[in-house]
Amino acid sequence: MQVADEGKLYVQIARSIRATIEEGQFRPGEKLPSLARLARVYGCSRATVREALGALRGQGLVEFRHGDGVYVRTASVEMWMEPLEAAILLGEGQALQLVELMTSIVAGVAAFAASRGVQGDTGALSDALFQVECAAPGTEAAVASELSFYAALAEYSGNALLANALRVLQEALRSSLRVLYEDDGGEDGGRRGPSAVSAGVPSAAEVCRMLYAAVCEGDAEAAWRIAFRHGTAMARRVARRRERWIASASRQAGRA
Repeated sequence: MQVADEGKLYVQIARSIRATIEEGQFRPGEKLPSLARLARVYGCSRATVREALGALRGQGLVEFRHGDGVYVRTASVEMWMEPLEAAILLGEGQALQLVELMTSIVAGVAAFAASRGVQGDTGALSDALFQVECAAPGTEAAVASELSFYAALAEYSGNALLANALRVLQEALRSSLRVLYEDDGGEDGGRRGPSAVSAGVPSAAEVCRMLYAAVCEGDAEAAWRIAFRHGTAMARRVARRRERWIASASRQAGRA
């Protein structure tokens, strides 16, 4: 696998490795291939691979174990410092405003897509829905497939600016979905898992099925309403996530 010689090579390699982790090729706690093997895969020097892995470590995605290698860190929301988590650290207002922005864009995408009805080719949208339905609830694959469904929805909408806005906010939306589907139990924060669904949060498959049906029926109002409710659920989860983070930080400060 050769990486194109454009921009900083280590950045491209870091993105590629991150993508393999997010797609589930390497799971939390698993060891990554050796520097030598990764250098062969990407057709570069070990130093470049080391720099790429260093960038991923800075993002909290991997950890270096002296004399043993590089491992994917155990999955938890705290270890994925994406835009949403950064906003949570800054304050509740910023985090909720970010979720509101994403909700507005996804709802707009859904409404415009539904306004087209079945005039366009829904094949890509149908395929994306199938991938959502195949993914196990609460997993990284489920989050990735839901994002892919929204991307397909944006393309179907025919609004290039909305599709681009969704791409810009993709990582923040990924973070929001992780928070949405995490387990609300435990005093140190949640774990992603099906328990969020049992607590009243519709699964990714349920939301995407409803959006797909609204598109096929040409019901723009219903599509907007479905996406808006989904965003409202994310906002509630983000608020609770921040409360837990503050409580945890206070406990740690009290022990210091």
